[in-house]
Amino acid sequence: MKKLRNLIGKLDKLLLKVNFPILAVILVFFIGSITLFIKPIIGVADNGDFFRIISQNDLHYLNNNPADENERFLSYFQKDYGINQFYNDSQRLLISTQSLLIRPAIFLSKLITGNDKVFDIRFLAAILLIFQAIAAYLLVKVFTNDIKRPTLKLIITLLYIFIFIDTGYIAYFNSFYGEGVNIPFFLLSVGILLYMIKFNKFKWYNMIAFLVTSFIFFGAKQQLAPTGILLAILTWRIICYKNNKKSVKVISILMIITFVIGAAFFYKSIEGDFNFINRYHSLNRGILLDENDPDKILEDMGINNQYSLLENTIYFSDVSQIDLNDKSLKEKYYDHFTILDILKYYALHPKDMIKMAKIGFGNAYYIRPMVQGNYEKSAGKLPGEKSYFFSRWDLFKADILPHNLLASIAYIGLFFFYSIKRYINARNYDRDNDCLFEEAYLYVFLVGFSQIVISLVGAGDADLSKHELMYNVSWDMMFLYFIVNVIKRKDKKEV
Repeated sequence: MKKLRNLIGKLDKLLLKVNFPILAVILVFFIGSITLFIKPIIGVADNGDFFRIISQNDLHYLNNNPADENERFLSYFQKDYGINQFYNDSQRLLISTQSLLIRPAIFLSKLITGNDKVFDIRFLAAILLIFQAIAAYLLVKVFTNDIKRPTLKLIITLLYIFIFIDTGYIAYFNSFYGEGVNIPFFLLSVGILLYMIKFNKFKWYNMIAFLVTSFIFFGAKQQLAPTGILLAILTWRIICYKNNKKSVKVISILMIITFVIGAAFFYKSIEGDFNFINRYHSLNRGILLDENDPDKILEDMGINNQYSLLENTIYFSDVSQIDLNDKSLKEKYYDHFTILDILKYYALHPKDMIKMAKIGFGNAYYIRPMVQGNYEKSAGKLPGEKSYFFSRWDLFKADILPHNLLASIAYIGLFFFYSIKRYINARNYDRDNDCLFEEAYLYVFLVGFSQIVISLVGAGDADLSKHELMYNVSWDMMFLYFIVNVIKRKDKKEV
């Protein structure tokens, strides 16, 4: 034990001059570059969602041969996409802040490669990796600030990298999924927020940076639209604590208005086929999932029981008992139930709500999607094969960590038991910044938890691992903060 203490003491001396936030940035770029840019290049295969975003950014699939669709969808990741050379008359299928990142990436691809006909998706990944690195800098700076011993700072830094640079997360950067934008911009927006709180840096430029990064985060995926309301409430709490600063108050009020309008705008943009597909799954992969008497459930909801034939099915099935493209379905089927009807049903049937909660939390700890492959076809891998380079955190959560409803309640309960204790202690000693820090973490939790609720209510168990990804990010942020507080207590005892 004495030898170990001496060794740690020597390590502390060696690490005295290390800038740990900078170390985190270096590791992000090093590991991220190997994963995303060097062969075998890692990404996430298309599940059919890409067309909605690439079509409105003047991109197209290079190979439109129907015979190759099985390889394009789910089996292999593709890094190259065609750049439209003529006027794009495609209908706008999706409103997303993703375009704010895709457009500059296309410009860089043209500028650096000199090829104005082919877009290399790695330019998008490079932009996202830069924002991921900035987030790492801020969060590591915040988490290591109160720690004295360099070895403990190193542990926190390496743990952050181990968790958030896992291939399960950053593989999304080489894709057109909204999650590729959600991950770095959620971490960055929270990093800016915690940085302002920890160092009392509520400057106008930091507030605007928080506004912009948060807006890009929740605007990248329509499912996250309600997060705008959570952000508005959180910003109101900033006003409550910082009401003596006029500039903060004015900017905060403008932020609240922006967040609320943004949430309403992105929510209202969910329409057309996307809306019908979600409702189809919310009923047939949610309420009716594995039910013994689907006819009675439909009758109670005022829906013709002939549609019980669709129980347990997905919208994209190759063979369906009913023609899902029949226009009369809107009047006969979809007009008879809305998301409010789904919510009402679960409120009146707690047994079914628990059934879905078990499914939701049972799937909530898988970082990567179950089906999509990570490799290009040229890598010589099997269709749908996954990469496990720097994926130990992903594997730990999927294979070792208990992930069910009871375990989730225990995790959440344990975190908030200590969080509430810290909050009460901070209130007793008028430490407003510490109170706000805990409230910021309540926001982090609610972002993730809301995605489980929205996923299950809005689309049943369809494609859950991807829909619940933000719960993973939130849970990991909470886990890291929990460990940081354990380390902080140990540090105080030893110093």
